[in-house]
This record gives sequence, C-alpha cells and structure tokens, in this order.
Amino acid sequence: MPTSPNNDLPFARLARREAKRLCKAARSDTLTEALPALRRLRAAGLFDAHPLSALHRQRDRVQLKHCLSAVARESGFDDWPAVLTHHGSTLPAAATRWQLRAADLPYPNRWFASHAEARAWQAENGGRLVPYGAQAVVLVDVPAG
Repeated sequence: MPTSPNNDLPFARLARREAKRLCKAARSDTLTEALPALRRLRAAGLFDAHPLSALHRQRDRVQLKHCLSAVARESGFDDWPAVLTHHGSTLPAAATRWQLRAADLPYPNRWFASHAEARAWQAENGGRLVPYGAQAVVLVDVPAG
C-alpha cells in the first residue's frame, strides 16, 4: 500500500494540496475559515461524535491524516491509499470544486444561484457548468486575443 503521493499522479498532488489547505483552515482561529473546514471533516464521517462547537475548541487535534481522508472521501474514494493508486485521466468532480476555491475567478465566468439557472444560461451561451453546492458557475472560454 503506498504511503506517500506519487509525483506522476496529478490528482494525488492536487488532493494533497487541498488536504493541506483544509487542515490549515480547520486549525484557523478565524471562525469563517475554521467552521466550513470542520464541517467538511464532519461531513466526511470524521469527528462525528463531536458537536461542531466542541470540535472548534479542540481544532488543534485536526491532523493532515484526517484531512487526507476527508479529501479522499469527497472525491469518491474509500481512503487516501485509494487516491494514491488512482491512474484515471479525468479528475473527480471534487477536484474541480477545489480548483474553483483556490482560483480567483475573474469575469467572464458566471455564477448562478441554482443549477437550473446555470444550465439555462449555458445552453444559450456555451461554457462548462461546474456545480458548487446548491450554486453553480459556468466557466466561459475567452478567445485568445
């Protein structure tokens, strides 16, 4: 079973980077950073027995191994070693969401309050629809100029 990410696996590198971001956010003293990260950990089935308020008080217990597991589960894998053995050429949908969170998405990308609104706009204007929770963004291809 692999114990560290393989540098020739782009998804594993991307997932590890997201896990590090998640870990940093979960340990943050800023509520607006820590709470969403801690909710993600709980949604992944980690720290289920702890109320969110208690988990926030003990956020220093969050380790990279917890975040690696959460990221793996968000991506549809059972655990982190399964991510390390993934050789697929397409990235899981979770990876697109991580890239959106990490990117500063300038105009002309369009955000919509619902998937239906985004699909309707996309059908008329083109682009790539990316769900983001209940919302969605349509990534618009900008012609090179």
